Amino acid sequence: MEGVERYKVRLFPHNKKWEEEFITVREELERQWGSNIFDIQHVGSTAIFSIEAKPILDVAVRLKSITDMDIECLEKLGYDYCGPQNGNTNYHLFVLRGGNEISLRHIHCYGEKEDEFNLLVGFRDYLNAHIKQAKQYEKLKKELAKKYPNDRVSYTRGKEAFIKSIYRSLVGD
Repeated sequence: MEGVERYKVRLFPHNKKWEEEFITVREELERQWGSNIFDIQHVGSTAIFSIEAKPILDVAVRLKSITDMDIECLEKLGYDYCGPQNGNTNYHLFVLRGGNEISLRHIHCYGEKEDEFNLLVGFRDYLNAHIKQAKQYEKLKKELAKKYPNDRVSYTRGKEAFIKSIYRSLVGD
């Protein structure tokens, strides 16, 4: 994975090697957490085949028990444990960085009943099945990347309305 400097936004054309890297990461996680894993999915823009993406691999892991998650085993593999996210004890994040603080992988860990896991997978599947909406998303991402090349937080906030509109269509609201 090429990675992106911390806080920066860089988009690259889709690369089939991203799926190969996901398979490697999935196997690595299965070796580490084995029986505690319920599901592992490649999510985020690198999992959407028709659009440009930040070359950071996003992996969603649904665990049978978030409290039994072995944090140390991923830290030994070089991941930074970022703890619970957004005040949600059922969602934890690990980040693998390369030299110069380049973000390479984000491992999003969810408890078995956390709905966000399903939304991430559904978003990926929806955009892979609906090329017109995927291209709209790509256009938005390019506009935001141009506007916020050094501000990943603003870039991400700029995508929220689009993402939530897809989420609403997934849950029927």
